[in-house]
Amino acid sequence: MPRRSCLLALTLCSAVDGYQILVTPRRSAQCAKKASQRVSILPHATLEDSEATSRRQPTSAAVEDGASWAHALVSSALAVATAAVLTCGAQPALAENELAQLASQKSTAELVKPGCFATSCKAETEACGADRDCVKGLACSAKCMGDAQCTMGCFARYGNPTLDRVLQCTIEDAGCIQIATQAPGADSPYDAPKAPKALVKATPAMMSGKWYKVLGFNPNYDCFECQKNSFSAGAVANTASVSAMTVGPQSAVVDVEYTMPRERVGAPTTTFQAHLVESLVFDSAPGAVRTAHTEGHMFGLTFWENWYLIGTNQPKEPEFRFVYYTGKTLQNRYEGAFVYARKPELPTASMPSIYKLAREAGMDPTRACCIDNSCFSAPVDDAAAMPPLFTPVASADTLDAVPLAPSASIPTGPLDTFLDSLRTAARDVEELLEDPRPAGQAIFARQRPMSEVREYDVNGFRRVPSGVLALMR
Repeated sequence: MPRRSCLLALTLCSAVDGYQILVTPRRSAQCAKKASQRVSILPHATLEDSEATSRRQPTSAAVEDGASWAHALVSSALAVATAAVLTCGAQPALAENELAQLASQKSTAELVKPGCFATSCKAETEACGADRDCVKGLACSAKCMGDAQCTMGCFARYGNPTLDRVLQCTIEDAGCIQIATQAPGADSPYDAPKAPKALVKATPAMMSGKWYKVLGFNPNYDCFECQKNSFSAGAVANTASVSAMTVGPQSAVVDVEYTMPRERVGAPTTTFQAHLVESLVFDSAPGAVRTAHTEGHMFGLTFWENWYLIGTNQPKEPEFRFVYYTGKTLQNRYEGAFVYARKPELPTASMPSIYKLAREAGMDPTRACCIDNSCFSAPVDDAAAMPPLFTPVASADTLDAVPLAPSASIPTGPLDTFLDSLRTAARDVEELLEDPRPAGQAIFARQRPMSEVREYDVNGFRRVPSGVLALMR
């Protein structure tokens, strides 16, 4: 991706960190398992603080002020590390390249409105500047240079509501960063992309209740762990996080769950859990080329999707729904498919039918991911169930706080506080400087394709264990 895209991200990171960063570019359970740039960084309060400090006597007050000094060091380190990485450590583009094309056609001045951060998104910008994870999330995603898996890894590590809000305000609400490559709004029921095979006649009632995603066909979007979707009547779902077993006449509200591992420097691995509520409207207009459509928010950014029901179970088979989808954000278009089942495991007796449907739609079922839903193996209280992914008005929330690296000792005085702040600063700098790609790749490396699930053959039939075959002979 051209360097100006990196500069665009740097502009956002610098704005939220409360710094003047002047950049002058040379050119404008079965499945368990170097663009040369001159950078000047000037913290807004540094000069005044330096003058005030020079008037102080070198007494014990210097130690008492250690925490404040360390905080200034943290802030400076955040800005310096962000600038250094983004301006000198850019990686090759690995993305769906609508954004790359936009960046190659427009100058930075056309893509970024710096004053907008202070005028239209002041509250969100200041909140992000005060939130280390928000700043690190922006820096991390900027270093990904559009790589979808790398960026998802950044949200798994640093995603939180503060980051969602600053992205929504600066990119969508106020347009401080003008990187849209797609027109906003949903496709019409007639202009949506065509389905890869004939649609199955569907009604909202066919989707009622709880479903688990067990197979996914787009590794970037469909294969996260612990995925449960619950369909309910809108009035019920809007007043409770758990859904009823019924849906409305032509619409459903979908309570969606998924998880990703959250790994941080010097801290034990925790789980990022996302809880979103999505409104799904079924298309009843004659000639509609899709089954339903939806609009939601993920990580602060809007998406619009077309859903196509392309397969269901036979009467004597365990229930499943085979859904193909196409979608878009303001930045790109995408597509994928998944299979719902009533239990959090592959529906063994239905697998041959699922494989057949996939091939009829031009998909290779052996390359589909077997979704790890082993988290549901223990009894779950539905009234306090884990939270869930898509939405019309909601955004992903981080449910579990990320534990910080344990300190060598519990601070008991100003010096201990100062040293603890230095340790935190060191961790912050390390996280800002690290290459985010390995962490993102590690998340996606956990996926298990069906070709590795030896329980099923290439047509979806369950293999007979060799011991049983021997007994049958």
